[in-house]
Amino acid sequence: MEQELANKIETADLPAELKTALTDLAQSVDDLAPLLPTGPGRRIRYFLSQLIAEVTDATIDTHWWESTCEFIVKTAQDRGASGQAAIEAVRKLQPMLRQRMGPYDQVTLREITANTVVRICLLSDTLTEPKKYFVAPNAISLAQAHFNEYAWFRAIYAGKAPVGFMMIVDDPDKPEYFLWRFMIAEPFHGRGYGRQAIQRLVEYVKTRPNAKELLVSCGQGEGSPEGFYLKQGFISTGKIDYGELVLRMPLV
Repeated sequence: MEQELANKIETADLPAELKTALTDLAQSVDDLAPLLPTGPGRRIRYFLSQLIAEVTDATIDTHWWESTCEFIVKTAQDRGASGQAAIEAVRKLQPMLRQRMGPYDQVTLREITANTVVRICLLSDTLTEPKKYFVAPNAISLAQAHFNEYAWFRAIYAGKAPVGFMMIVDDPDKPEYFLWRFMIAEPFHGRGYGRQAIQRLVEYVKTRPNAKELLVSCGQGEGSPEGFYLKQGFISTGKIDYGELVLRMPLV
């Protein structure tokens, strides 16, 4: 473990059990990183340094530790004893971090900044088959937004943690607003964050000119978000547009 990281852990005002768990994770990453290709090896070390900074510095206002833990686990799979040690270190650490770093319940929509954009893009990497085939990567969405004057996009936060991404077509001259992209990173599924994010979006769209309905489209089949949208109050129109089912939510 780098001396700087060791010093951060040693001098931090943390319970001894948490310090030990952080040290064990850092050591397991040190053992795992040389077994990885150059790119993932560098990324796992960098993410580890971010995680330790978040735990030891209370002034840091963006928390990535859960997505970092997910990345370490996925990267460590099928890497022999070193990989298994890293996975076990993550599983031991997670409940301690959840207790210390939370709560992660209130959902907000926030602008993406130069400091957060890369990790927001990497949230797409957490999605697995078949769900990942139903939404474009966040990097593609942000690139498309650059060329669309009506694109309005935000990161979805739960507390201090970025957990997803959404983008709408926000054209004030039309009565319908279109939910173009929407994703919640896989480590955060099942916590109600998607439902709350849709609620925040509806609150925003209702403040926009001429807003009468919110539209969304989705593919169908295994992994489709259709059921999720129906639970949020969207209604199927029966219309298929570019191979996707169109749903609508009345706003008035």
